Amino acid sequence: MINKPDWLRQQTLLPFSFVQQFQIESPELNAIDCAGLGEKKKLSSGRIDASRDSLPGDRLLERERRVPMFVHRHGMLAAVAVFAAIAGLQVLPIHAQTDFVTAVTATHPIAYYRLDNITGKSQVGTTAWKSTDGVTWAVPGAPIGIPNNHFAKFDGRSGKITTTQMGGVSTTVSIMAWVNLASLPSKESRTFYVAGESESGNDLDVQFETDNALRFFTASGGHISFTPSPAALLNQWHMIVVTLDTPSHTREIFWDGKSVASDKGGGEAGKKNVFTIGESPVFTGRFFHGGIEEVALWNRALKAADVAALYAASKSAASASGAPMEDAGVSPAVASSSTPTTGPFSTTAKVEINDAKGPIQLKREEQIAYMFLSAFEIIEHNCQLTLQHVCPFEQTLSGAYPKGTNIERLKYDPNKVDPNYTYTLLTNGMAWEAHANPKRPGLKGFCFMARDIGTVVATYNNNGAAGWTSTPIGDRGMEGDSFATQ
Repeated sequence: MINKPDWLRQQTLLPFSFVQQFQIESPELNAIDCAGLGEKKKLSSGRIDASRDSLPGDRLLERERRVPMFVHRHGMLAAVAVFAAIAGLQVLPIHAQTDFVTAVTATHPIAYYRLDNITGKSQVGTTAWKSTDGVTWAVPGAPIGIPNNHFAKFDGRSGKITTTQMGGVSTTVSIMAWVNLASLPSKESRTFYVAGESESGNDLDVQFETDNALRFFTASGGHISFTPSPAALLNQWHMIVVTLDTPSHTREIFWDGKSVASDKGGGEAGKKNVFTIGESPVFTGRFFHGGIEEVALWNRALKAADVAALYAASKSAASASGAPMEDAGVSPAVASSSTPTTGPFSTTAKVEINDAKGPIQLKREEQIAYMFLSAFEIIEHNCQLTLQHVCPFEQTLSGAYPKGTNIERLKYDPNKVDPNYTYTLLTNGMAWEAHANPKRPGLKGFCFMARDIGTVVATYNNNGAAGWTSTPIGDRGMEGDSFATQ
């Protein structure tokens, strides 16, 4: 079972809830030939053009063609839908992959921060969030059944997220967050702050303390606590919900959908300060170390049935996406294959991928090729987020990025160290496509492509170079070391 938070696991299909359809002129899309077939030439406008005479008909995308595109409300282009509409691409069935998000919004929180980008807006209301340099974005996120689900990764030293949500709660309140600890507070001898509205004398704070206990502070020093098993706490996703009802003096902690602590300790009403994530602006130095996402705030106390339904929605969505999930809340696993351990790469990483028929068995050489394309994926995603454009092959090798961007580079030059594949990377604006083309028969070819942030399409071919009309890869993941490094 793959369950670690720091390696890449993505699914190629994107959530289609909260989308708008419109017509868009997409010059960058007009020259896609993921298999590398056909002659390409640079246009004066900076586009790459694919000549009609040089491309097979089923791989030609007409220049200046207007195509329907779907745009996620946070700006993600659903390239899968575009390719299916243009070329009749056979894609995997789209399941109800936003059940958890829909379930949360249906409970009418006053703020809901998915934390799937450097900055963003609440799924409800008008508030927004922004992060500091100590926060990066990674996959896979919490096991809520959404492909390409990113989370906020806090470095434990300076990372924090501030929102524009001020107060908003009076006599009742609930806070939710999915968390994944990269270290134990007992090991670092300090408190890990999750979320809340800190105020001296009128606390509203959720945090893990140095005994590894989760505590919910609701007044001046007053709190309720729950101590999970350290073995189940580290490097695993868990859904936290805390509630306070001052009229009945009731407060409660829920862990993975179940009530684990409650009392009549009460708490003060009228929380007025700023809502923050990963660090308290009042009780400073409590930087969270690990992953957080799906943070929500309500001005009411959720009932046990509400919380259970939210957690059930995450499990239901994960099942619908074809990925099993354990009760402990770890990341969904995908089919296992042999582990590459020898050769010039000296890697012990595990690669696991599926297509519509189930697990895809990979030879060691094929796993290495997949790992290099995954490294391109990590690097280009961060280039898109940080630089607002993708990075060419030479830059991914040299790591010559602007100072302070902290973008990864390739650990090896794949064309020099891998005798089994030829690697190419084509870039233009926010679009990129990478290929691992086998040099000998009997090896699978792979293709990764994206036209904007978070829209990676991955395909493979059992014999030879893969293109965007090749077999789509569905659930996929990689555990262990990566060929992308700082």
